[in-house]
Amino acid sequence: MGEDLMLPIEVRFDKNINNLTVVREADTRRQWEYITVAMLGALFVLGFLFYGWQRYQYLQYGYKIEDAQKKQEHLVQKRNSLKIIHEKLQNPTRIGLMAKEMGMVPSVPGQLVSVNLEPEDSSQPQLSANK
Repeated sequence: MGEDLMLPIEVRFDKNINNLTVVREADTRRQWEYITVAMLGALFVLGFLFYGWQRYQYLQYGYKIEDAQKKQEHLVQKRNSLKIIHEKLQNPTRIGLMAKEMGMVPSVPGQLVSVNLEPEDSSQPQLSANK
């Protein structure tokens, strides 16, 4: 019963301490730890960025190779179709039929004259006119 009558007493002491003049000493060991962790983190991030850049370049080159292969296939098909057209146009029977339609006649013997563009005596030098 007597215990209920006693209330706890709270005592408070106010101290006015001015910490503005206190200067903390720099902890150089902890600063080096922070610098080391920051450098390792930066190295990790740089490695990750370098890997990402390489991956991006790999994909871009893959797309360029795919486009070049498609272009090559298209050019091969075009070359083949042009070869077929060229062969059709050079067909002698076709040329003969077109010539007959235009009113042309075959040449008679002796009608063709061949011209020799090389000089007969090529040992002597030839003079050319100055322009």
